Amino acid sequence: MQHADVANVFVCGGYVRDLILGKPTQDIDLCVEGDSTTFSETLANRLDLEKSFESEFMTFKLAAKEADADVKSIDIVTCRDETYSAPASLPEVSPSSIEYDLTRRDFTVNAMAISLTSQSWGELIDPSNGFGDIMRKRIRVLHDSSFIDDPTRMFRAVRYATRLGFGIDPHTIELITNAREHVDLLSGTRVRNEFDHILKEPKICEILRNLEELGLLAAITPALRVGPMALKITGKLLQESPEKSHLEDLLARVTFSLNEHEARLTSKRFDGPKSWSESITGNAKLASVVEVLDNPSITPSEIADVLDTIPLQCIRAYIATGSTLPRRGRLIDYLETIRFVEPDITGEDLIAIGVPEGPIIGQLLELVKRARLDRKVSSRKDELELVRSQLPEFLTHD
Repeated sequence: MQHADVANVFVCGGYVRDLILGKPTQDIDLCVEGDSTTFSETLANRLDLEKSFESEFMTFKLAAKEADADVKSIDIVTCRDETYSAPASLPEVSPSSIEYDLTRRDFTVNAMAISLTSQSWGELIDPSNGFGDIMRKRIRVLHDSSFIDDPTRMFRAVRYATRLGFGIDPHTIELITNAREHVDLLSGTRVRNEFDHILKEPKICEILRNLEELGLLAAITPALRVGPMALKITGKLLQESPEKSHLEDLLARVTFSLNEHEARLTSKRFDGPKSWSESITGNAKLASVVEVLDNPSITPSEIADVLDTIPLQCIRAYIATGSTLPRRGRLIDYLETIRFVEPDITGEDLIAIGVPEGPIIGQLLELVKRARLDRKVSSRKDELELVRSQLPEFLTHD
C-alpha cells in the first residue's frame, strides 16, 4: 500500500531478524518515512482493524481481532532519530530517514529493514552488518555509548542472546561491564518492565544465570540474587505447565532464596504493584512461620491462622521444593482444602435467631468456621447450636 504523503515503507527490526533465522513471528514492525499517522489509519481501514493508538515516541499499534490470528499485532514506527539529554533518560525523537532510524537501534541483528516500496521491493537495508552477525550468531551493540544512553539494553542483550542461542560480542560484554552502574539511574518502573519481559521468556533460568554472571542482577539491587533452589523450582514450573505460568508464581519462585531484608529491598527497588511486593516478600514471611506446621498436634484452624496471610503463590513455591517434612503435607492441605472451608450459616441466619447486628456477627461466623475446620460441627444444625451455646439465652429465639 502506498500513500501520497508516505515516501517509503519498510518491514524492520525483530521481524527481519526472525525472517532470516526462519523463526515464526506474530508481530510485524513497519517503519515509515513520511506521514505515519495517515499510513496507520489507512492500513487499519484496509485491514478492518480498530484505529491505532499513538505513543509519545511516534509509534502506532494495530491489534489483530482474533487471539489465534497468524499476526497478533502490527507496530508502525515513524523513521526517527533519537537524542538523550542524560544517561538513562528517555529519548527525544525527531523524524528521520530509514538509515538514521536503523543506526539508533539497540543491536545490529535488530537494525535491518526490508523495503516494501514498489521501486525497491525486497531490498535489504543493513547499515551495521546485522546479517553477518546473525550468521556468526552474536549480539553486538551498535555504538559504545548505547548502554549509557539506555541501560535497559544490557538486559535485552542477555535476553536476545539466550533466546536465540547466540553469544555476546566480547566488546559488547566489556561495554556492559563498564556501564552496569548506570542501572541505578533507571526508575523502578523501567527496571520492573525489563524483569517482566524476562519472566515471559521460555528460558528464564538461563537468562537469570547469565544476568547474574554479568553482575546485572546485583546492578538492579545488591539484594537481588537467584539461588540454586529458586532456579530449580522455577524450572520445574516451566516444565510442568509453561502455558499456565502466571507472573506471580514465577516472581515468587525466582526470588525464593531471598531473606526478609533482601526481599524488602528488592521489592522496594521494583516499586511495583501489590502483586509484585507480595510475591517477593511472601516467601520470607512464610519461612518465618512454616516450622510451626511440623507440630504434630496442630489443628486445621491453626494451620489457617498461620497461612491465611501468606500469598498462595509463595505456598505453591514452597511445596515445589519437595520438602519431606510434615509441613509440606499441611501446606498442600491448606491449598487444596482448608482455605475453601466456610460455615453453612450466614449473617442473615444469625440475625434471624436474634443475634444483634454488629461486630459480633463476624466473630461468631469465625468461631463457626474454626469449629467446622476442626470437625467439631458438621451440619447447619450443629453450627446454629454452637452459636446459641455462646450467647446469653435472651439474645436468641427459635
